[in-house]
Amino acid sequence: MRRSRTRVSRVELLLLVSLVAWGVFPLVALIAHAIRAHAGLTGADGLIGADGVLGADQLQYLAWARDAGSHGLASDLFSLAPSGHVYLEPLFTITGLLLRLGLSLQLAYLLWKPVAAVALFVATLALAKRVFGDDLRARAAAVALSLFLYTPATALVSWAKLGAGSFRFQLYLLGYELFPANKLWGYVPSALGLAMMPVVLLGTERALSAAEPTTGALGRPALVGAGRPLALATLAALLASLLHPWQGVTLLVILAGLALWQRLGRWLVLLAPAVGAALPLLYYFVLSRSDPAWRLAAHNEVIARLPAPVMLAGLGPLALIAAFGVRRPGAVMIERALLLWIAGCFVTYFTVNSFAPHALQGLSLPFAVLAVRGWRRLRLPATLGAVAIALVTIPGLAFDARKFVNVARGHAVQYYLPSSDTRALVWISDRAPGGGVLAPTPFAAVVPSQTGRAVWVGHGYWSQDYAARARTVDSLFGGRLRGAAARSFVLGTGATVLISDCTHRADLTSRLGPLLASVHRFGCARIYVLRRAAVGRSLKR
Repeated sequence: MRRSRTRVSRVELLLLVSLVAWGVFPLVALIAHAIRAHAGLTGADGLIGADGVLGADQLQYLAWARDAGSHGLASDLFSLAPSGHVYLEPLFTITGLLLRLGLSLQLAYLLWKPVAAVALFVATLALAKRVFGDDLRARAAAVALSLFLYTPATALVSWAKLGAGSFRFQLYLLGYELFPANKLWGYVPSALGLAMMPVVLLGTERALSAAEPTTGALGRPALVGAGRPLALATLAALLASLLHPWQGVTLLVILAGLALWQRLGRWLVLLAPAVGAALPLLYYFVLSRSDPAWRLAAHNEVIARLPAPVMLAGLGPLALIAAFGVRRPGAVMIERALLLWIAGCFVTYFTVNSFAPHALQGLSLPFAVLAVRGWRRLRLPATLGAVAIALVTIPGLAFDARKFVNVARGHAVQYYLPSSDTRALVWISDRAPGGGVLAPTPFAAVVPSQTGRAVWVGHGYWSQDYAARARTVDSLFGGRLRGAAARSFVLGTGATVLISDCTHRADLTSRLGPLLASVHRFGCARIYVLRRAAVGRSLKR
């Protein structure tokens, strides 16, 4: 097996610096605006959508981390229905432990960002080294495309706002899923899960190469010499599947394909990482069947697959160039794995119903390798290749950077906390009586991560009947739900505390008067504490 010990080139170091810079870019934009607005940060820094904002997922991650830090396992804090502490995710658990050691939750989670950036770069570079060896230009081109590929059609349609809004969003979603560097914006678990993929494949290849070709008892292949790389591959498969289950399914397809391709030769080597990938998938399957919160989320995350025209527009040009890079893999395991990786992404895409587009994450890595090889096979000039790489990366990067700057200049509650809201949340965390919290959306999404308290509604996937509940709760805090209807609704939620943020100025004191034990004002934010007797009577009904 050909291995390269060439040091990292200057261009590759520049790519690492660019990746880290891209990862911290949202923080710079958010911090700059927070300083001007004298506001705090929630810790969310994600962005998705052709024109929109998404911070709820990161707030869910932070809520899990806070809960795991207190209980070891995390529960669902976006519902007041009983929820067990059943979720184990090492990244969130470690984040929660760092919180208990004195770090702020936001900082504890953000520490994973440079870790994910370096891991993603090192894994991508290792794959490029394995394929291209000492060819520095080809390696750098493959790494650049692997990390920063932004499908040309997505960039063009997004900049020019071509087509209907749904088509534009679907194409943007496809481009977003194919863009590994963007996972550093809020979706660090996905970035780390993706980084594990080359580790699994390269570790498995070394294990196969090191294993003795002789067979032991019962015809089983001996594993002499394969221990360390096999252990590394198995651990990486476990982490990839636990951090991002779609990668786990793709790995199972790749490993099964390799076993069949080599006619089950040395199948024990492939079995170990396959078991590593399968165990978290079994865990998630059990959660989705046994825990009400996970069962609800599994149902809510089923979305329509992207239409064929979107897939063709986004992937067609890339597939055309990559096709020229396909060659007969022979007995070279990594060449087989590259082809099976592409096939595995699409098998996962068409078989896994839970947010199917996530299955396409990682597709840029094998595509990049084949595209660089295809470009060379066509004997196209290297200078033209550099221009092509710039065209399929820089316009999309510029679009997302501009979009985030525009978002950061706003006052989205998913990202910012005015001082009044911060003080109110601290009071709930430290002094409020036990029980659930009722809050308006989208502010409700912030409450669990900042307080460790569950909310009646707050997340589109994890809260029961989110749309209907959000309308009702926003009607209450907007001052449109009054009298007996308002009191009946509040009692029916089972919450013991209400919090109104600074974007909701209606005073609910007179509307909820008979139910209130106390009202606390923190500038423009208010907290309403319900009488225990009133809540108790409601729960007994």
